[in-house]
Amino acid sequence: MTDKLLKLYIEPSSRCNLACKMCFRNSWIGESLSDMEMSLFKKAIDSMPNSVEDVFFGGMGEPLMNGDIFEMVEYAANRGARTSLLTNGTMLTDEVSRNLLDRGLDKLWVSIDSFDEDEYESIRKNSNFGLVRSNIEGFNSERIRRGAFEHPNKKSPVELGLTFVAMKSNVAQLGRLKRFADEYGVNEINISNVSPTDFFSQSETLFSRVLNLELDYKISGNSKISLPAMDGSLGCVKEGIASLLGISLDEYDTGSRTAERRLRYCRFINDGIAFVRQDGEVSPCMALLHSGRTYIRDKQRTVNHHSFGNVGLQGLSEIWGSEEYAAFRARVLEFDFSPCVQCGGCDFRDENLADCYGNVKPTCGACLWSEDVLSCP
Repeated sequence: MTDKLLKLYIEPSSRCNLACKMCFRNSWIGESLSDMEMSLFKKAIDSMPNSVEDVFFGGMGEPLMNGDIFEMVEYAANRGARTSLLTNGTMLTDEVSRNLLDRGLDKLWVSIDSFDEDEYESIRKNSNFGLVRSNIEGFNSERIRRGAFEHPNKKSPVELGLTFVAMKSNVAQLGRLKRFADEYGVNEINISNVSPTDFFSQSETLFSRVLNLELDYKISGNSKISLPAMDGSLGCVKEGIASLLGISLDEYDTGSRTAERRLRYCRFINDGIAFVRQDGEVSPCMALLHSGRTYIRDKQRTVNHHSFGNVGLQGLSEIWGSEEYAAFRARVLEFDFSPCVQCGGCDFRDENLADCYGNVKPTCGACLWSEDVLSCP
């Protein structure tokens, strides 16, 4: 737990070149599609506290859509921050890979949700599995060729990570995910449940029956793997976890599973994280970055965006240190919100504007990130 700003997420663009079936963007309410201006980005970096160690280029759009992304990476790296970027991989040409590495990128994350070509392309509309795989191969070869210290600001080898959104239709492929990661020397894998934002994603969730269970297996191999809470009684989950662990289904059924996960716990606040949206608005977490709809136990809920200031008008240090933002962080650390995830439901649960404990916007009792169900790299 800290009250220092340690990791800054930057959303270079809210635009994307894909139309993924399970994307948050499908449920947005009144949100604009645009790129962050370089001048605005520099204001964020120039005014961030000295405590910031990591700058992560991600958010809800495709960072490579922003034509200034290479300059952004370089600008953050020159400030001494560790830089990471999450991409869907479609625009990761050899030239782009070289440019990112030239500018001082420390870690590249690529999102990939299936290793079956037809299924992948049905999930990630407008994408091409063969192209993405080839692009990952190209980046991996280039980072290995360069080694650890070619860039003057680098202190360790460039890392490669994979993100995977687990659903009923693809969770059985977790074993293929691990084999792919081992083949390309992937350093870390982040597996998240799908966020239920519409009827499709609601039907694909793996946690509707069990919001108090975490599979607590130790997974061997070269990659660090984070695994969210899932319903271990589902056949597709059994198959996926068994293949991920390299064990038989019989071994899975006799293995021990524990409920050791952090409930009503906000990683964003506890780990000192903040988000700067493409228009400069500063939000405390991924859930509040944009307005959109989600589902809690089959009932639709509106999550309203919340900002504590705009870096175009105030410095980031000033926003982080404001009385309002500090009070919100203290409230989240206590997490004295009504337990909307477990509750049978009332009108307060329809939006994050208030709850039955007397809290006002933004309320966090229905947040699936706080239940260790959703995760970000």
